[in-house]
Amino acid sequence: MLSNRQNSLLNFVIREYIRTAKPVGSSLVCKKTKLKVSPATIRNDMNELEEQGLLIQLHTSGGRVPTDRAYRHYVNSIIQKLDLEPEPKDKKKIKQVLADMPPDPQEINKALAQLLSNLSENLVITGISQDKDFFKKGFVSLLENPEFREISKITQLASFFEEFEQMFKFIEHEFFHILGNPQGPPIQIMIGQESPFNTIQHETIMCAKYSLPGNCVGSLTLVGPTRMDYEKNIGLIKYVTEELNKLTKQT
Repeated sequence: MLSNRQNSLLNFVIREYIRTAKPVGSSLVCKKTKLKVSPATIRNDMNELEEQGLLIQLHTSGGRVPTDRAYRHYVNSIIQKLDLEPEPKDKKKIKQVLADMPPDPQEINKALAQLLSNLSENLVITGISQDKDFFKKGFVSLLENPEFREISKITQLASFFEEFEQMFKFIEHEFFHILGNPQGPPIQIMIGQESPFNTIQHETIMCAKYSLPGNCVGSLTLVGPTRMDYEKNIGLIKYVTEELNKLTKQT
């Protein structure tokens, strides 16, 4: 169990690392947070968070970065927030794109993949249940993240495409059944090693379903580094799926 101070500290480290991709040190915490405690107390708290498996120190003299467990703790705390929405300019863009779309499930999915990959700067794959055709957008944007500068990471990610059909079947049969539960979260999220796929255990996968014209059910999968902007991406996915569901009810 984390204290309120430790929870605030962990959230700061996560948000700062998401923003900069640089390890966070205790001196930066002291400088940029309103935690009214001594640097020694901050260091002790960071040591304890490390012992609990929430932070890790990449180098002896460097700062700390969040672990998959830390991101899971963070996501669980924000996923139910009702105020997670895109920025006004992004909401306007989503509404414009959807308003101009013909009632064609394939065309909507194609535009949706492009739109979300542009707004999130991550890889987005859209599909229709029981259909083998997918639209994939944003692979180049994903590779621009510092996490993918190593050739081995790029190779692993590329092989992900080869087994995406298998992964999609897993999502359909094992993952999305939770989305049919009214009490379940509208977005399913696998973080790092939570993924059952060996080639994609340094990334986060977000999945959601939505209604399409013609009684079709669409699905989107967003793939990015574990250091992704969770609040932004969850807000984008929630908003766009809600808007699609509204539009489908009106047709």
